[in-house]
Amino acid sequence: MLVLLTGCPLAENYTDEAGPRYSGDHRPPGPVATEVPSSVTFVAYNLAFSENVTEAITALKRPPLAGADVIAMQEMDAPSVDRIAKELGLTYVYYPASVQVDGGDFGNAVLSRWPIIEDWKIHLPHDDPYHQRRRIGVVATVDIDGALVQTVSVHNATPIVGLGGRLDQTEALINGVDGRGPMQVIAGDFNTSDPGSLRQTVKLFSDRGYEWASRGVGDTVDSVIGGLPLDSIFSRGLSPLERGVDRGPSGSDHYPVWVRFAWQP
Repeated sequence: MLVLLTGCPLAENYTDEAGPRYSGDHRPPGPVATEVPSSVTFVAYNLAFSENVTEAITALKRPPLAGADVIAMQEMDAPSVDRIAKELGLTYVYYPASVQVDGGDFGNAVLSRWPIIEDWKIHLPHDDPYHQRRRIGVVATVDIDGALVQTVSVHNATPIVGLGGRLDQTEALINGVDGRGPMQVIAGDFNTSDPGSLRQTVKLFSDRGYEWASRGVGDTVDSVIGGLPLDSIFSRGLSPLERGVDRGPSGSDHYPVWVRFAWQP
């Protein structure tokens, strides 16, 4: 009935709690690190349907993204995640949320220089009302020199679900890692394009004990209506030292966001 009324094909969603799940480890053999790091860098990167992987790899190999410890990626498919991880020597976990109209998967990934010892996906409420497309968060427990950081790669729905719906999605992400340790990083595309949505999202995180680690980096998407601050990084239990947006060519309509944290677990 919805298809008849709107003319929009319904999305094919992956509703299984356990998968599909893809993972790989392309880190070089040997010790993870020879000394305790003084800082760790996290990146949020929406690659726009994984269409320009070569450009993304180039961006991730140059400053300020080069050597990032953990990368939260969105709009990914499994072959693209594996290729990036292989080129950069990273381990990864990837869960697709749904299938695109061209038949390719669409989901979130976490890539890391450090071991990923546990992972799962979080189904977010409020599928989009036209296509019934599902959004998810992907959680990876990253072991950085013996200390665990719950890292979430998030891709909230577009404003079509309303601000209240996206705030519900954000709260589901926070609840999904609550109580799982003192350190969390929630990073990705929050789709905070409509007036007031970023402020309300920041307030929700603040009320739950998180810091807007990427505060002040500016817009992350250029559009016909101007710059949009869609991508953010939030943290709990970690102190930001530096932050920014890489505005060089990235193969995407989104600019990657990065935050360097002091490492004093």
